[in-house]
Amino acid sequence: MNLMILLIAIAAPVILHAQSYTTNGAAKIEVVGTSNIHDWTLTSSYGTCTSTVGTDGSGIITSMTNLGFTMTVTNLKSTHGGTMDNNAYKAMAADKYPTIKFNSTSVTVKSNGGGNYSITAPGKLSISSGTKDVTLVATGKMNADKSISVNGSYALVTTDYNVKPISIMLGAIKTSANVTINYTLTMKPQ
Repeated sequence: MNLMILLIAIAAPVILHAQSYTTNGAAKIEVVGTSNIHDWTLTSSYGTCTSTVGTDGSGIITSMTNLGFTMTVTNLKSTHGGTMDNNAYKAMAADKYPTIKFNSTSVTVKSNGGGNYSITAPGKLSISSGTKDVTLVATGKMNADKSISVNGSYALVTTDYNVKPISIMLGAIKTSANVTINYTLTMKPQ
């Protein structure tokens, strides 16, 4: 009998608990780029990220599965006003492809101690009519309220997704196809 209690006590920390997490629509996304005139940023504070998060008996994250993110293209807004916004939506064919999506094929979570994690998520990123295999890398932190804060960035070439560089004023202003997507979000248990 004592041997059984000892085995249960030893195994207790590895007992997994899986729970659904979501941002409930709150996520900060920035698309940062350059043009022949000035740098520019498209920003959105709306996006939905969901995942199933596994933890061990002590609350340490051991796994993430079903990691997905979606956002509506027209939620992106520029610091340079409506003309830039409308040209960006046109370049991304937002009328035909209204959402940007990422779905992981797997996720690796590595504890860095102190509630901090490295997250690596290979998967498929869809923007406009293009879908590419990508690997997103982020840092995560388990907060006292059991929410998980995630921060990361990913550099891409828009033409890989069939998004042509934006051209304004008959080509007097032209953006580069190289952009960086920065993301900051907090997923909460459901």
